[in-house]
Amino acid sequence: MIKKGFTSSSILVKNTLFNFSGMLLPLLVGVIAIPLTVRGLGTEGFGILSIAWIILGYLTLLDFGLSRATTKFAAENLNKNNLNGIPSIFWTSILMGFCFGCLGSVILYLATPHLINSFFKIPTTYLNETRQSFYLLACVLPFLLVSISLKGMLGAAQRFDLVNAVYVPVSTLNFIFPALSMPFGLNLPAIILLIVVSRLIATGVYFFLCLKIYPNCKHKPHMDLPLLKKLLSYGGWITISGVVSPLLVYLDRLFIGSMLSVGLLTYYSAPLEAITRLRIIPQAIMTTLFPEFSKGLNIEDRKRICFLFGKSVKILLLTTGIISLILSFNAHDILNLWLGKTFAEQSTSLFQIFSVSILINFLALVPFTYLQGIGRPDLPAKFHLIELPIYLFLLWVSITTFGILGAAYAWLFRVTLDFVLLYRWSFKFLPKLSEEIRSIDIRKILTLLLLFGLILIPIRLMVAHLIIRIILLSGLIILLGWAIWLLILDTSEKAFIKSTSEKLCFLKWIHETTH
Repeated sequence: MIKKGFTSSSILVKNTLFNFSGMLLPLLVGVIAIPLTVRGLGTEGFGILSIAWIILGYLTLLDFGLSRATTKFAAENLNKNNLNGIPSIFWTSILMGFCFGCLGSVILYLATPHLINSFFKIPTTYLNETRQSFYLLACVLPFLLVSISLKGMLGAAQRFDLVNAVYVPVSTLNFIFPALSMPFGLNLPAIILLIVVSRLIATGVYFFLCLKIYPNCKHKPHMDLPLLKKLLSYGGWITISGVVSPLLVYLDRLFIGSMLSVGLLTYYSAPLEAITRLRIIPQAIMTTLFPEFSKGLNIEDRKRICFLFGKSVKILLLTTGIISLILSFNAHDILNLWLGKTFAEQSTSLFQIFSVSILINFLALVPFTYLQGIGRPDLPAKFHLIELPIYLFLLWVSITTFGILGAAYAWLFRVTLDFVLLYRWSFKFLPKLSEEIRSIDIRKILTLLLLFGLILIPIRLMVAHLIIRIILLSGLIILLGWAIWLLILDTSEKAFIKSTSEKLCFLKWIHETTH
């Protein structure tokens, strides 16, 4: 059943956990499956599979922001209880997505001979397999873009339970099928075919689920041209962000590889790749809140959006702040245990800078999502376009002067600039936001985090034994949690945590008594 208005806090928390699990589980499966895949396919075969994954990921940009636009406009209509407007959004989005996918299929099909013979250095023995694999990817692209729009429709109704019920198996199979190459001797085309079939089935399931959630979409398919213009106008700015954002993410590595050396690039990119995986924390929250931010801007909507904005900042500042401090003060030990002594010597300072940068970067995702939700996706896109030349110049100067450490400082400056711009304009559109931010006790949170960091310093400097340091750190985290409970959490937050704990205990008791 589709409900008008804002979603309850308990459902938002549950959906955030669904999204977090949906992002985390495939990553964990990938950690286990990738070594098996490398042994099964060999380094060349795995390299080609990696290219196929990249192509599959980047060709979704041909969606031109339709999925995000679909979620935004569908959520807006649901909030107004305008269910009659849903079928137009549904069919216009998926039909246009299918058309864009067909265009992408033709482009990939025609480009495949050039890609495998000239652009990529594909070993001769793998040319035929690579050609077949790319052609299979071309076939699935229209359905892949349709499935993205269908997920957008389910997200608008806050049915992330259904989204992840399909997404998690499909994403894990993306790693499991290649891992089967070792025991069953599957070649690349066979693996890609299995992945393609799983994506086709997922699209069918998403379509069936959408018709169950939106039964009034079962009538004859049609495309609403005025609505299409609105969707593409909104989605165009999303696409600009989608194109420029990866440049901002990977430019530092390109500069290091060209200006310094590939060897130094390894010391830079390995810790950065690891630490940015924590992005699933804010992404899970923002994926859930985007439909809520999209529901409208009347007086009641603004109050609710202010509340959700403030709560998001509070959660991210507490969780990412604690993680950031722990990673920063234990950077050397983490790198030494994970990658060895050489990495610990070369990358500790980088890891510490990245630990601070992710806190700023993750907090910036709140206003980024908010601005897109209220129908101003042009602002984040324009900010990215402004940042790009500044970042290019700063990278060149910083790397020339300070080497790889300069690249890390340039990245920190860039995410800080992004943070300032996004929050500045969010406060402009939501004047009451400053009151909400003050009400969540930002100063108290920052003071607690500062005290936590100050106590970490003597532990790090004076305690040499790693096990003792871990024990002391664990005790300190427990004390910090107690202080947060007493000083930071409000009555409703404490009640919600208690209620959730009681439910979990009750479920555990049922499990124990029935087994």
